[in-house]
Amino acid sequence: MKRFALSLVLLTTLGSGLAIAAPSKKVKAVAPPPPIVEEQEPAPPNDVLEPLNRATFALNDGIDMVIVNPLVTLWNGIMPTFVRTGVGNFFNNLDDVYVGINHVLQGNGSAAGADFQRVAVNTTVGIGGLFDVGAKMGLHKVDGDFGQTLGAWGLPTGPYLILPLIGPSTFRETTGRFARIATDPRSYLDPVPSYSLMGLEYLQTRADGKANEGLIAASSLDRYVFVRNLYLQKRALMVKAAREKTSSAASAN
Repeated sequence: MKRFALSLVLLTTLGSGLAIAAPSKKVKAVAPPPPIVEEQEPAPPNDVLEPLNRATFALNDGIDMVIVNPLVTLWNGIMPTFVRTGVGNFFNNLDDVYVGINHVLQGNGSAAGADFQRVAVNTTVGIGGLFDVGAKMGLHKVDGDFGQTLGAWGLPTGPYLILPLIGPSTFRETTGRFARIATDPRSYLDPVPSYSLMGLEYLQTRADGKANEGLIAASSLDRYVFVRNLYLQKRALMVKAAREKTSSAASAN
């Protein structure tokens, strides 16, 4: 009995010593899973005037079908390509003056310099802007308008708006359009040449965009929503680019 008790004590002591001597295994802490971040849906467009906008959208479709599209088809069918190209270049040259002015207002002097250089080259060598000589020299046309400038200055877009004949806009872009009209020399000509020049520019612009209009019609079940979202995304990207360039120019100075 004493031997059994002594053996039990020895085994207990030996087991404790081995447990103390054995290297302890470190247990790695399990990192908690990353929190699930739900993707936030983009803010819905500010289209509080949607019923009115859809009515104007339908009205524009009717005007296009009855008047504009037949005129565009006639224009494209009668006028040779070089004539239509020359007309487009002429109005683009006029627009480049405003693009340069807006780049100045946005604080982007380098872009404004390229715009005015393009105007000078196309007006002289390009015979009043009929030929786009600037593009061949690497001075390609870029976009810029008063609406973009107002956005670069921090003015919010305001509600989405469909304008008769013109189409998609916003309160901010419409304000920019009024500024353009008020500073356009054509607005102060006699009614016949004024409306003739504006009508010709509108016709050529619609002729240039004819292929895109067909693509939009074929790619969307709800053209109104498709056109609205496409327009707002494009304008947002233009304003974002203008703000970034303005910030870069301010940092450089």
